[in-house]
Amino acid sequence: MRVFRVITHILIILLLTVTTQVGGLAYILYLWLKRRIPTLGWKRKLLNFGLFICLYSILSFVIVPVVASKFYHRKALPITHEALQPLRMYTYVMNRHYVDEDLYEVLLNSAEKLQNEFPETTMYYLDACFPLGAKFPLLPHWSHNDGQKVDLAFYYVDPITKKDKNGSPSWLGYGVCESPKIGEKHMPDYCEKKGCFQYSLLEKLVPQYKKDDYEFDATRTKRLIQLLTAATKIKKIFIEPHLKKRMNLTNSKIRFHGCHAVRHDDHIHVQL
Repeated sequence: MRVFRVITHILIILLLTVTTQVGGLAYILYLWLKRRIPTLGWKRKLLNFGLFICLYSILSFVIVPVVASKFYHRKALPITHEALQPLRMYTYVMNRHYVDEDLYEVLLNSAEKLQNEFPETTMYYLDACFPLGAKFPLLPHWSHNDGQKVDLAFYYVDPITKKDKNGSPSWLGYGVCESPKIGEKHMPDYCEKKGCFQYSLLEKLVPQYKKDDYEFDATRTKRLIQLLTAATKIKKIFIEPHLKKRMNLTNSKIRFHGCHAVRHDDHIHVQL
């Protein structure tokens, strides 16, 4: 039984580290401190849970931002800013919203410019990077490991009223795609035929029941990409080729990401 508990604790530490970067450390501190909590029946379980949440919160929202800024020049993207916010709460709760200071400035400036042109429009970010480490991977992404990448959500309108509609049809932020239309280049089919099974895997896993409630907004999405490509510090933007052509985007910074990755007709990948 003792061996089973040890293995369970190790697995929890690994899982929390992989998904939040600092959660494993918070759990180790929790295991050490909880022994000092007196036996109080069911109240002890409540105190244990509160202790872990407290430790995780102190690490994530007090200590880590200072360390990330001082040693890695990374900043946490805004959480409540009117023009720039996370699409889903899990992004910042799990410390997946850190970027290089230069990328932070580009995103914030572009978001504010976009909001000036389209009032009440918010730039929603998805996964960015973890706060610490030069090459600590942000799974399941291939390259979100250095603070220089971030994914942004598309814009949508109401399919009936055609009014701007913030948010996303995906609970995850990924996986509900703006697929190629008849006559457009179909890279998802091409990549799957090459044996890259992962390319459209997320679309098969994420529920699609809200897709008909959202219509892709080419106008605002195109303008967002134009603002980003105009920034000299932005090196690459990845979207699917059919969307690049549909929106008549010609900037050389906008590229195809390759079949080894996943579909990019559900989000925009931006990097320094």
